[in-house]
Amino acid sequence: MTGPSRRQFLDFKMWKRRTFHECATELEQISSKFRRAHLGLGYDSESAKQAALNSSSVEGVEILRILALAIRSEQDQGNIPSNTTSVGALNRNFEEDKCAEFCESYAPPPSAIDGFQPLPLREALNKIAHADGPKSGYFADSENHDLILFGKLSNKWWAAVISIPGLCRVVKELPDAPVPTA
Repeated sequence: MTGPSRRQFLDFKMWKRRTFHECATELEQISSKFRRAHLGLGYDSESAKQAALNSSSVEGVEILRILALAIRSEQDQGNIPSNTTSVGALNRNFEEDKCAEFCESYAPPPSAIDGFQPLPLREALNKIAHADGPKSGYFADSENHDLILFGKLSNKWWAAVISIPGLCRVVKELPDAPVPTA
């Protein structure tokens, strides 16, 4: 018989799943790596800096999607409560042709932007799951790491600014639970 043994298969099925809090901690670490690379701190070449930016972006997006799907699902099933704490800001009626300009001119805090309202965790997770990736952007400095997301709902464009440190803090305030696996 070739392939994995039954013991190896059972070992694979018994692996410890990540929890929401572990994902938030990992996302904080990835955000720190991204911000350092964005600022050029600790990188002696442009190629090393770009490699760090690219790898941390891919890792961060993966964890954001995991959290978005898992937390929303757990909330839908009533396993964890909804949290109304703001993790950013949202404009539900945004003009599509202003996306690039908004990304270029954005500066924190998101709560100070005219036309934007507080963005609670659940809605931020929805925006992460449904964002138009090519239009989206970010702001990063030594203390802030904000995602700038755009998307369309019922033929109306929206814009959302999500604080990665704020999102991680709020996720850690939820009861910790394993991330469901398929």
